[in-house]
Amino acid sequence: MNAAVTGGVVVLIPAYNPDVTLLTVVTELADFGFEHLIVVDDGSSPECAGVFDKLKTLQQCSILRHAKNLGKGRALKTGFNYFCLNYPDSIGIVTADADGQHLPADIVKVSTSLCEHQNKLILGARAFTKDIPFRSYMGNVITRYVFWLLIGKKFSDTQTGLRGIPLEMVKGILDLGGERYEYEVNMLIYTKIKHVPIVEEPISTVYIENNRSSHFNPLYDSMKIYFLLIRFAFSSLFASLLDFILFTILYKLTASILISFWTARFSAGTLNFFINKQIVFKNSSSAAVTLVKYITLTLTLGTVSFLLINFLAGNLGINVFIAKVTVEVVLFLVSFSAQRDFIFYEEADL
Repeated sequence: MNAAVTGGVVVLIPAYNPDVTLLTVVTELADFGFEHLIVVDDGSSPECAGVFDKLKTLQQCSILRHAKNLGKGRALKTGFNYFCLNYPDSIGIVTADADGQHLPADIVKVSTSLCEHQNKLILGARAFTKDIPFRSYMGNVITRYVFWLLIGKKFSDTQTGLRGIPLEMVKGILDLGGERYEYEVNMLIYTKIKHVPIVEEPISTVYIENNRSSHFNPLYDSMKIYFLLIRFAFSSLFASLLDFILFTILYKLTASILISFWTARFSAGTLNFFINKQIVFKNSSSAAVTLVKYITLTLTLGTVSFLLINFLAGNLGINVFIAKVTVEVVLFLVSFSAQRDFIFYEEADL
């Protein structure tokens, strides 16, 4: 195997209560010629001590430990920090799971791709069919489309743990939020914000004993994964409620759709801007620049909304309040996509 790959790429494996499969994977990677392997013991039970003791005997392997289980996201960050401190001249790092779902040959494949695309994130993409475990199939399908909604990109495997990450990106994602599986999705959102290109490398789809060893909690972890969209929904709901209350009060006082609409829209919009900037998208760009873009969006969508409400209420005779609610619901996703891709979009560091 190419020495530039095995010597220039570090492999990181977070492990929680692994069995001997982890020892087999690490040993095979050492046989492939990888010189630097990092395993993070994420608070495993004492029964697993024998596996880690054997890993210690491998010269290529470094063992990092958590006193208790802190989650996959935290284990990855622990490994990334160690990697940045000890391998500053490395091409990058490849993350893999400890349960044998990522074949050593596929880890080599992703490592090779990382060497060929040193400014890109490499995703080891599994082929999902209905033959795989139901929760894995449905989890990936749902997350794939939610992720497309969140950042405007479609990937065949958003939940893959086999990833090749260039050195500079590792430094950038160290302080991302997320202690469990949502950290890996936050990593993908980061690529959108920072313009990091992504390459998908097809890999084998391996599920052992119906994926019994997975520590992924479908309900809890999925909710954390979708939290960005939830934050935006609540922010928009709050602003919409304020907008609707102000519109109702002003319309009762003035009987003017024009005055009521724009006064309510700019009052609620100002509050919505600061909530989205600081809490939802966590944007660090100049407030003045983003505010100008936000006002442009508000004027554009506001004009569309105003014209549609006027048309529905004035031409079709629909109740003005029902017309307003209907139009705002339709424009919700348009607003989210525009704010994600236009308003709170930061330039790449890579």
